[in-house]
Amino acid sequence: MSQKLVDLKNKMASVSNIKDTTETMSTVAAAKLARSRAKALSLRAYTKRLRKIALLQSQYTLNNSEAIKKVSPLLIQKRNKAKTVVFMIASDIGMCGSYNGIIGKKTHLFLDEYLKNNKEAEAGVWIKGKRGERYIKTKTPFPILKIAPWSAEGVTMEDALSLVGEMTDLFLNRGIDEIYCAYTKFHGPAKREPMVIRMLPFSLDEGENGHEHHHNFEDWIYEPDLLAILAELVPNYFKIQIFNILLESYASEQGARMMAMEDASERASEKLQEMGIQYNRMRRDLITLDLLGTLSAAAVIEKESASQTGF
Repeated sequence: MSQKLVDLKNKMASVSNIKDTTETMSTVAAAKLARSRAKALSLRAYTKRLRKIALLQSQYTLNNSEAIKKVSPLLIQKRNKAKTVVFMIASDIGMCGSYNGIIGKKTHLFLDEYLKNNKEAEAGVWIKGKRGERYIKTKTPFPILKIAPWSAEGVTMEDALSLVGEMTDLFLNRGIDEIYCAYTKFHGPAKREPMVIRMLPFSLDEGENGHEHHHNFEDWIYEPDLLAILAELVPNYFKIQIFNILLESYASEQGARMMAMEDASERASEKLQEMGIQYNRMRRDLITLDLLGTLSAAAVIEKESASQTGF
């Protein structure tokens, strides 16, 4: 009985250590979420506005392929869709619930549907976040082109520029016809939405709801000229869009981790309470056995003493 009591006490110490760890991770995730959430929400509004400006100023290039080429090679639509790559944004570390599994499944379903509609196409996955490798490698047939970790600081502009460089290199120099990005849009700590959007070829010909906007530009004056403005605006918007995607994914990851660790801490507390009750019962039973043993020994001694004295 005493050994069982010692074992239970050791288990309680282990659960208590786990609880301390999960509470610490939840606190750290909450702090990171507070910083990244404000950035993500503010940049989302900025990105939306920048897209609206680019859409408005690009309408007259819609039917002019030569003008589009002058603006940016990223706007050129390729006729064939032989090769496509999905950039999947996952996390470097676990303990964030089903965050990585959900975005992995979203990528898997998207590529299955894409290949179903484009039977001759080839597809691959480029992963940011080492935890995304497991799902793609074990549950999908798609090759992994590269796995890139997150920086220790979280989301940085250097990360965004690196991702921009990878995408443009694949699109312009390595024969990739379309590039998509699978990421998790942040709505709140308990609400996240996995999404897949097309990144390249870059499209400015549709509005928010897929409807074209038409404007009369006859009275507009541009300095230096519209093509020069768009040539600067398009790559800047592309960079901001990538940075926004990373911020949304990072905030979603921290929200998922905070919720998962809070849930783990709650379950650890419940387990500790159950084990505490069990420990007290075992201790009570052990004390009761010791008392019964002491009383029995006292009764035997008293009986032997009475038989020796004759009383």
